[in-house]
This record gives sequence, structure tokens and C-alpha cells, in this order.
Amino acid sequence: MKNSTAANRTGETAPASGSLFASLLRRGSIWLLAVALIYAFELFRDFSALSTQIDFSHYYASALAMREGIDPYTTDLTPIAASLGLDLAEMKLATYPPTFVLCFEPLTLLPPVPAHWVWAGMNVVFLAIALYLLLDGLPADTDLRLALAGLAILYAPVTDNFFYAQTQILILLLLVLFMRWMKSGRYALAGSALALAVLLKVFPAVLVCYLVLRRKERAIAYTGLGVVLGGVVTLVLVGVARSLHFLQVLPFLISSDFLGRPENVALAAMVTHLFRAVSQAARLELARRVAVLIADLGLLALTAHATLKSSKLSDGGDEHVIALWVVATVLLSPTAWMHYLVLFLLPFAVFVRLHLRGEAPPVAAGLELASYSIVELLMVVYLALGALAGWMRQVPAWAPVPSMVGWNISLLLAYAGAYLLAVQTMPARVAAASAAPIRR
Repeated sequence: MKNSTAANRTGETAPASGSLFASLLRRGSIWLLAVALIYAFELFRDFSALSTQIDFSHYYASALAMREGIDPYTTDLTPIAASLGLDLAEMKLATYPPTFVLCFEPLTLLPPVPAHWVWAGMNVVFLAIALYLLLDGLPADTDLRLALAGLAILYAPVTDNFFYAQTQILILLLLVLFMRWMKSGRYALAGSALALAVLLKVFPAVLVCYLVLRRKERAIAYTGLGVVLGGVVTLVLVGVARSLHFLQVLPFLISSDFLGRPENVALAAMVTHLFRAVSQAARLELARRVAVLIADLGLLALTAHATLKSSKLSDGGDEHVIALWVVATVLLSPTAWMHYLVLFLLPFAVFVRLHLRGEAPPVAAGLELASYSIVELLMVVYLALGALAGWMRQVPAWAPVPSMVGWNISLLLAYAGAYLLAVQTMPARVAAASAAPIRR
């Protein structure tokens, strides 16, 4: 009887738009999925031609050099890349952590094109598992899940991940596993997943702050143990000198020139873009660095405040807070490109789940929807600018500006929505009780 009453209260507190939202998705599920599959087919139709471009070429040349005993962090990789027909652009040295380069080595046993296809196939599997896990907490409604899967596939950063053969889908899967295992109390597995993400890409280390604030000592211990063990294995297999040489490339990755690139959407890059818009003078460099530090510390403090202010969900979970930290992790990364936003599939899924349960604040719905929609609209703008550039036979000087501004707005909206989700979400039964009239 008590369970029935709680269920009724949950239904009563569900937002009116929740049912409309779900209804629209159900009705459009087949069309969304069909468009998503056609979109994916078009991407993979000429996929082999992408095997020689910058990102995959960089992984392949770095891993091949390491497998042959060459230090990729101090040796110009251009000759290796040129011999294979790969394009490194200006990235002549390895910039990825040694653990990632080590893990990529087996793919260099294949020629670049087959290796590129294998890497893409692995990412398809990673994405499928991540989406399955993210949709697992939703109502057992096939049409609704198919529609959401279609929206996820159509999300522009997902396309970017496959187009540039990037790594963020793997990181997404690891963070989804981390979230699920934290909820179920399997801290050894959760810590191991986070440790692997840190070893592969470093920037997910920001999530350790979440563990500290939530006083998850066991998860912290297992994360640290995983990083240490993985680091030792890397040092043994790669070598101490070559592993430590990775530190030499870090100044380049956080330099003002790197942060000033229009496609960089990290918070530090946003601040740098503002300074560059005002003046290019070298005398402002110190002020820029101070402003970047203040912005990063401010965002970290704001996220910590939301964590301490938040409450547990009705099922005892903490996904809404982890979702906030995932968005903050992207913003606090020294460099973040559009494909980093694939990690936002995690907070989007958390939002949808809480929205359908009637636990998400309505304002957060608009912010998260706007964040998703802006990125999709930018794809249309990007294609239009590409057509314009072809017609003008040159790229207009202002062409990167709409995308840069749009990406920045999308990230900030996603953070604002996730922040509200963390601080205003409360269990449905609590919301119902607070909304009920007081009887005298």
C-alpha cells in the first residue's frame, strides 16, 4: 500500500511536459533511428579515406615509433608518417599519454587502413555498450529507447569522434561504468574504470574531486591503486625515460597559442579567446594566465558547492552530481575539442531519466535541450559555411567565429543545466511532500 502511494505521488509530481516529451519521442522513434542510420552509413561510406588524416595518423605514427623502440615524445614522427602516407600536420611529436600509446601499439601490426577500420569498429562497440547502459534506467519502452538512441547517434560530437578517429567514446564508456559501479557500491570496479580513464587521457582525474567531496575513501583508494599499477606497467613496458618525456609536451598543450585556437572549447580557451579579441599584445599574457586560473578555480569551487548542497535521489543514487562533474571535467580540461562533448551523452541521459521520473527541475530541461540543439544547429551552419567557402573559393576570415561562439554557449548551457540538476533535484516523494498543502 505504501509503495502504491509513493508511486502515485511520483506520477503526480511528474512535469506535464514529461509525458508530451516522451510521447513525441515515441511517435518519431522510427524516423529518428532511420535518419541516424542513414547518417552513419554516409559517414562510413568513404571511411577509408579518413585513415590518413591528422588524429589517427598521430596515434598510429606514435605507437609504431614506440613499438620500434623510438621515443615518440622527442623524435620527429614526420618520416615515419610520410613513409605510410599519413598526415601529421604540425603535430610532429607524440602528445598522448604513454599508456594510451602503449595500448594502441597492437593496431600498428596492421597497415593503417585496416587498423583504422578496426579502431572504428571498436568505437562502435564502445558506443553501443555505453548507450545500452545509459538507456537501461529508462522505462521499458522500446520506441522511447530507439528514439533516444537515434538522437545520440545524430549528436554532432559523436560524428566528430568517428570522423577524426578520436578516443572520447572510450572515455564515455569508462565514465558510464564508473557511475553505475559507484551507485551499486562496487568501488573497486568504479575506481579501476576511473583510473584507466585517467591513464588514457589524464583530464578525467578531475572526477577524483567528486570522490573526495563525497568522502568515498574506498573508491579513492582503488582509483589511486589503479593509477599506480597501470603506471608501473607502463613504465616497465615503455621505459622510464620515454614515459617521463611525455611531460615535455604538456607546456605545448597548455600554451596560449594552443588555447587560442578557435576550435578549442575548454574554459581556459574561452578566456583566452576573450583576451585575443581585445588585444594580441604580449603584455597581457600574465593577465590572461591569472584570468584562466581564476576561471578554472571558480568553476571548480562552484561545482564543489553544488556537490555539497545536493541531495541523494529517490533510489539512493548520485548520478545527477556525477553528471555535473563530467561537464565540469570537459570545461576544466586544458584543451577540449568539439568531440569532447560526446561525454555529455552521460548528463543528457541522467537528465532524461530524472525528467521522466518527475525529479528534474523544469529550467534544467530547457538548458539541456538548448545545449543539444545548438550543437546540432552548428552542424548546419558548418555545412553552410563549407558551401560558401566553396562558392567563394576561400574560407572567409570570420567563418570560425559562429562555431566557436556556439560551442562555447552550448558548453555553458550544459553546465548550467547540470548545476541546476545537482542543486535542485530532490526525490519525487520529497517534492510531493513539500508541494502538498499544509492541513490545519
